[in-house]
Amino acid sequence: MSIIRRTAVLAAAVALLASPVAAALAASSDTSPASRGSSQASAGVPTPAERADAARATAARMTAADIVDVPVSFTVRNTNRSKTGCRTSGGTYTVRGHLTAPASVLSGSKRAVTLYQHGIASGEWYWRLDVPGYHYAEELAERGHASLTIDRLGYDTSDRPDGFGTCIGAEADIAHQIVRQLRSGRYALDAKSATDPAAVKGSPPKFDTVTLAGQSNGGQVVQIEAYSFGEVDGLMIMDWSDRGLTPEANTRFFSALQTCMAGGQPSQKASDPKGYAYYDLGADQFRRGNFHDTEERVVDAATPHQNRHPCGDMTSQLDSVFTDLEHLGSIKVPVLLVYGDDDARVTGGAAHRRLFTGADTELVDIPGAGHYATMARSAPRTFDRIARWLDARDL
Repeated sequence: MSIIRRTAVLAAAVALLASPVAAALAASSDTSPASRGSSQASAGVPTPAERADAARATAARMTAADIVDVPVSFTVRNTNRSKTGCRTSGGTYTVRGHLTAPASVLSGSKRAVTLYQHGIASGEWYWRLDVPGYHYAEELAERGHASLTIDRLGYDTSDRPDGFGTCIGAEADIAHQIVRQLRSGRYALDAKSATDPAAVKGSPPKFDTVTLAGQSNGGQVVQIEAYSFGEVDGLMIMDWSDRGLTPEANTRFFSALQTCMAGGQPSQKASDPKGYAYYDLGADQFRRGNFHDTEERVVDAATPHQNRHPCGDMTSQLDSVFTDLEHLGSIKVPVLLVYGDDDARVTGGAAHRRLFTGADTELVDIPGAGHYATMARSAPRTFDRIARWLDARDL
């Protein structure tokens, strides 16, 4: 194992053992067959053909609603200039995603957009689930807001370096690079693949106002970006709390850490870069750990997307918590915090809110929702709350 890999793994192990939940890990370890991922996914999981049909139906709905949905890409450096210390291997890569917005927003003179960062066990798909009423970017566009959703470096359609060659600080740095490109218009879009090619002719749109949002450890990414670089206009943190990770969450972390200590797995195919791991071992853990009060069709649609994450993202996460606790009070922009009341993995939203001593904050608790809070049955009301918060602050 290389020096970078050894350093990353050892740092995570030390942070884990030093954390107050360490003693709870062994006590809460689940050794049942279901916890080992032996359970089969629901028979309702859609086939690839059904998933393709669902994607076409989503595109048709957005076209009918005059919503532009266009693939975009960003050239980024895998560097870490943030305030949290973790190492990267350097290099230039491509991060891919979609810009989803009402056509009227893109044609307006003053444009605002929110850049969304997914969590460790998901990808861009979290914001683009092809189930009517649960496609986050579509729902926010119907409420008048532009969204940029991406696969973070190392995930799905974006480039995937060695999993030990990136880290949580690098993800924050890359988010900062994307924010700057959104403001300057120096990124690429595939107008031919847009739902409305006529609405995105010419140069990529520039945005005057950029909000950052993150779900699960994507929430940590956006926090780090905000206190390290200070060039965003608002912050949304969903299902993340630095001191609120539950024993169940840390048990999953410790299990994935063992995979990383053994060198990790290929990102997807056997020939892909290595240094990746699953946070949940199997579909059953994924479903039980992330969803509560959620329609079965939503859980079924999400399950096939479960993916591996870069080990460097995970092994740098706990050490970065201490940096967060030192710097969260320096954030000055408005902050919205969103939590499911029945989240099995994150608690303590009110306590986390109190760490933002320099910001105007608002807390939204979603009754009955789990870790994937915006996928619960209450999703329409949650989308309304988020849209109202953005509207009230001209974001």
